[in-house]
Amino acid sequence: METNIWRKRVNGAVRAISRQLCMLVVAIVIIMVFLAVSGYSPFTVLKGLGRAFSQDLSGTIRWSTPMILAGIAICIPFKAQVFNLGVDGQIYLGAIAATWVALALPENSPPAALILVFLAAAIAGAVFALIPAVLNVYCSTDIIVTTLLLNFVGQFLTEFMASEVMRDPEKLTQVNASKTLPQNLWLPKLSAFGNSSANVGIYIAVAVALLAAFLFFKTTHGYEIKVVGSNANFARYGGIRSSRVILKVMALSGAVSGIIGAIEVTATQHRLIASFNPGIGFDGIVVSLLANNNPLGVLISGFFFGGLSNGGNVMERVTDVPHIVTQIVMAIIILTISANITLKHLKRKKEAGSK
Repeated sequence: METNIWRKRVNGAVRAISRQLCMLVVAIVIIMVFLAVSGYSPFTVLKGLGRAFSQDLSGTIRWSTPMILAGIAICIPFKAQVFNLGVDGQIYLGAIAATWVALALPENSPPAALILVFLAAAIAGAVFALIPAVLNVYCSTDIIVTTLLLNFVGQFLTEFMASEVMRDPEKLTQVNASKTLPQNLWLPKLSAFGNSSANVGIYIAVAVALLAAFLFFKTTHGYEIKVVGSNANFARYGGIRSSRVILKVMALSGAVSGIIGAIEVTATQHRLIASFNPGIGFDGIVVSLLANNNPLGVLISGFFFGGLSNGGNVMERVTDVPHIVTQIVMAIIILTISANITLKHLKRKKEAGSK
């Protein structure tokens, strides 16, 4: 019985991804037309992007890790119809906390001390996410606006911490960065790819996605989240407090975002660098929408966008196409997916009005 239930969940995720893949085909056609009109060879560009999956899988895994986690961070509150646009700011706070704890620990700390580093990052991200949640619940502020504005607070705070408070005084470079973390607190790399950027953070991302799926599909908390998202009035009559659910999903979303910051610091940068985040949180919105807000589907869509992001770097090296073209490609995909979602919303609204 359990096997059949999970098979249905997986099949649902596959169907959601299949529908969105059809929209991706439409987006790719639009992209090829755009590139041809712009004077670039569409097939050369697509070949450059394809190298990200065939010849630079380690780079794709590196970028898939934050994409998957960002997708989950967006997916969790969205199930309750709560829009957390402050994932980037929460990533910054997680990175600050992870760096602070890592540098405060003794240099000969065992690798198990990484648990404290990640725990601090998750708590920092959760607390930062609770600020707009509390304002929304108790002061009726717009959570979209407050989360969006707090991104700038997180970014500027990171720049201040990296350039002033935690700046390495022994480094004479112009880069605003903290001291390098002790090597025993670096997140291990994937041995199968040698000395590459792929790290065990991908295992953390997969584990978080599976835990999110378990939360939504197998717990009463997940049921409450989905009920509030589908019908807040019905949830209230059923004894479910919407305010408590909002606080809960925002805390969970912030914790996942904080983990992204910890991975970036311990696995990739090995120190806190000002403005290290290239907008992972907003990419997570597309990852979640592409997966139809299904945590299992986020694993697939996150890997796809990780390859797309890595493909931009590869494409810039092997073709004469600038990296900005990748951003345009992602924008076209976003618009295509958004159009699909808007059409479905209008269709449901029309059907509801005809009844």
